[in-house]
Amino acid sequence: MKPINSHGFSRRWLGVGMTLMAAIAVHAQTAVTFQIDMASETATPVTNVYISGSFNGWPYQSPATALINVGGTIWSNTFIVTDPPGTVESCKFQDNTTGWEPLANNRQFVVATGTQVLPLTEWGTNDWPAPTNSVTFQLNMNAQVLTKAFKPGQAGQSITVSGDFEGWNNGLPLTNNPTLPGALSNIYVGVFPVVGYPGGTTINYKFRLNGGWESPASTSGNNRTAAITNVTQVLPLVYYNDASTSDLVLSDTAVSFSVYMPDGTALANGGTFTKGVDNIAINGDFLGWWGWGVNAAPVNTLMTESDIPDVYTNTLIVTAGNNLNLTYKYGVDGLDNENGFGTNHIRYIRSYGPTFTMPQDTWSWLIVPPGTPYPNPGITSTNIVEPSFGYLTIGTANSDGFLPINWLGRPAVVLQSQPSLTGGAWTDVPGTDAAQLKYWSKNGTNQFFRLKKNP
Repeated sequence: MKPINSHGFSRRWLGVGMTLMAAIAVHAQTAVTFQIDMASETATPVTNVYISGSFNGWPYQSPATALINVGGTIWSNTFIVTDPPGTVESCKFQDNTTGWEPLANNRQFVVATGTQVLPLTEWGTNDWPAPTNSVTFQLNMNAQVLTKAFKPGQAGQSITVSGDFEGWNNGLPLTNNPTLPGALSNIYVGVFPVVGYPGGTTINYKFRLNGGWESPASTSGNNRTAAITNVTQVLPLVYYNDASTSDLVLSDTAVSFSVYMPDGTALANGGTFTKGVDNIAINGDFLGWWGWGVNAAPVNTLMTESDIPDVYTNTLIVTAGNNLNLTYKYGVDGLDNENGFGTNHIRYIRSYGPTFTMPQDTWSWLIVPPGTPYPNPGITSTNIVEPSFGYLTIGTANSDGFLPINWLGRPAVVLQSQPSLTGGAWTDVPGTDAAQLKYWSKNGTNQFFRLKKNP
């Protein structure tokens, strides 16, 4: 029985597909030299040492896999490995005294090209260093350039990638090629070393703009991850914050917020809200998440009671280049006490500006405000999340014979129609980008409708 492999494989093919690699494997030949110090095996004289692994079928003490004593307690031999360069191999040594080498996990190495000398190791000590892989990171900054949130070439402007592979420091610099045409010049690339075995190494990372940290939508703001699969690996091209141009605020927009907060409302950290004594403020990613603390809220974030009793409002500028989806929450007297830590509202700016009014929030999300046009929104264990778009419905025709088509819209989302689902092409309905209502005559041919988000 061959030794265990904690990484769950005895052989991995890296790079291109297995069919091509299998064809190449017939011709691949790498002379791999193994060497081991058997000084720790002193109880019984060692007269035979072997190497067995994924590259030779895991034989047990086969003469064909025997090493030669080259002096003192050092044993070594060179074997031809026919697996392609880049293959991750697993192996262990054997001897006539103990049998299999006493290691919890198999040794591993990556097949090189031509000739390869593995480091001298000691019996029972897995001290072979993991390979250094060359990993290419790619980032599309076109949206940030177009909205002038990032200005290439100007002093103080930088794009970096930071992660556990470099110690979560200021990040390693990415560069672009300004001679490329159009949007291609806004793609930033960096090639950096990552230590670890392909197939057994996963890195965590984020991109940084001018020293700030991205909050990628695909991970709900958490770290990006990548499994290292190749000693020379190119990661997919992604957008900063996972936001293309259609996901960003294109011009400064005055956004109005409101929250229902009756006198005596319970606070998450104990106590209750006292109207006329306590203040309410808004905090969020578009404000840089000012630091919570007693009466720490900046003056411009304070909410004031509107003409509607117990409804507090404020209008703030969301600058060009910010994401359309805003993550925020309210606090009383500058404290994070609307709900537990890390539980937020996530809503979208649904117009191209210059103004937009968010739906009314309710403190602690305990009550869905009356008149909410869609499930507003789904409450999860961590956030109250508004959907990006959807909820397409068709109502009853009005007295003029027009059917109201309603949906939850936003910039870059359009209504499309076509007369048949068995053929033909979907066409954009004019005037529906960032709209949420369209009247359609009930007279004429059958029509089918859908929503489409443009890139």
